Amino acid sequence: MQEGIIFSFSGEVSQSILAGIAENLENKMEMLDVKTSTTQNIFSIFIEQMQNVMKYSPPEDEEVGHFSNMSISVIGFDTDKDKYYVSSGNVIDERDKNKVIDKINTLNKMDKKELKNYYKELRRSGKNKHEKGAGLGFIEMAKKSTEPIEFIIDNIDNKFSFFTIKTII
Repeated sequence: MQEGIIFSFSGEVSQSILAGIAENLENKMEMLDVKTSTTQNIFSIFIEQMQNVMKYSPPEDEEVGHFSNMSISVIGFDTDKDKYYVSSGNVIDERDKNKVIDKINTLNKMDKKELKNYYKELRRSGKNKHEKGAGLGFIEMAKKSTEPIEFIIDNIDNKFSFFTIKTII
């Protein structure tokens, strides 16, 4: 609590684990008396980040050193900014790195109205619909965030990188 961490999780993410985490998270935010609208934004961003972990993490049978299919997620309160944050990290395939960088950088240049229009345009057009991650989750995060999405991608080796994302609410 001194560090502002409200919730943290480290491990392999699945739909069943996500359901349990969601229930715990909802109870925790209620106990902390966080406004409903803020809780909904935190929850929505957390789910989007976890879905990205499931989409972009390497398959279970593809070991990445001791990382394998692991992820880290933290929800906290930044006392300096007086805002909540949701952050996660996971291994991604090197081939996805530039796609992720381009998507987030593009979104960070847009204002809220542009994000809303871009989201509608992608939904209507079905562009990238069958691709691994059409970027709608990143758009959702950007729309709910009060600041640009922060991210870091650290190379692990020539096949994999570790992707960390942080969204401020």
